[in-house]
Amino acid sequence: MEKYNLIPVMQIPERIPVSLPTVRAWIFQKKLPVVRVGRKVFIRREVLEKIEMEGLESVTAEL
Repeated sequence: MEKYNLIPVMQIPERIPVSLPTVRAWIFQKKLPVVRVGRKVFIRREVLEKIEMEGLESVTAEL
């Protein structure tokens, strides 16, 4: 789904230094905005880039 600027949740730990369980916890706690397509969960590329630059708080504040 990269052509739609959606990154699978499984690939997030490859981009930022957190574990997959941490990412899943953020999603469960609604700290991380996601896009669901059926049973698959994605994060928008812009959101991931903002986390890389400014930290999780930058996207959590927008929710």
